[in-house]
Amino acid sequence: MDLNPEEVERAFGTVYYGGQTEQAMEAFKERWGGLTEEAFTTALQKGTAEEKALALLALSYSNAPQAQTLHSEHLEASEPLERWTSASGLGEKKDERALPVLTALLLEFLPPRMHSLEREGGRCHFWRIKAAALLGAWGRGDLAPALRHALEKVWRIEQADQVERRHVWQSYQDELVYALGRMEAFGALTGFSLPRTRLQLWLVLLACGSIQAREHDGDLLTQLQVNQEVKRKVARVLEQRFGLSKEEQHSALEHYADAYFHRLEWG
Repeated sequence: MDLNPEEVERAFGTVYYGGQTEQAMEAFKERWGGLTEEAFTTALQKGTAEEKALALLALSYSNAPQAQTLHSEHLEASEPLERWTSASGLGEKKDERALPVLTALLLEFLPPRMHSLEREGGRCHFWRIKAAALLGAWGRGDLAPALRHALEKVWRIEQADQVERRHVWQSYQDELVYALGRMEAFGALTGFSLPRTRLQLWLVLLACGSIQAREHDGDLLTQLQVNQEVKRKVARVLEQRFGLSKEEQHSALEHYADAYFHRLEWG
């Protein structure tokens, strides 16, 4: 049986997130005889680590009837990618069996054995970000301590890294902060010693998460510059939850883009 082509492509794009999706699809078809449910099921049994992960995602995204069972069976796999994709598939369905793997993934291989600018290090980084997003979408307050602990750890890693490489940690930090906002964990930054610009940026992200701005309105960097309604909602959270004055709210919102890009250049 053929699977949904869009969802199959999505699965390839997730596993081969750094590109080469089309080449990977052609190689898979040649090796396994197509992009059917049967081909992915066979690859799951006999394929490489990447092919098994790919099969798990493709079957899950296309809602194959056996997908959830397969994911649960592979949650404790020794191969990390297989374990992560299983947890991701279950996590998207809010299946609580995924929680131990997703929370462990937040800190897996940290400090990194390979830097995030390298292929394997980048893969770990990608899946950590995905885990944070899935946990944030759960909206459960009892998950906030794990996310905050990860944020503390990655903040320390960024500070210890070379200045020209610090920016690679910031996308993960942002996802953690936004996820904490979705949980309304407004005190999550207590105890952090942050530069003023980073504190402002993260307070805005917490506020955005609490109103689910990204889910409702799209890219935050754009919306916080052009969408007056989003800015009003975020300003209200900054006032009510963090006690920021009108001037402080205005500064945090108007300088969000500057702070975002400035840290990319200077850490």
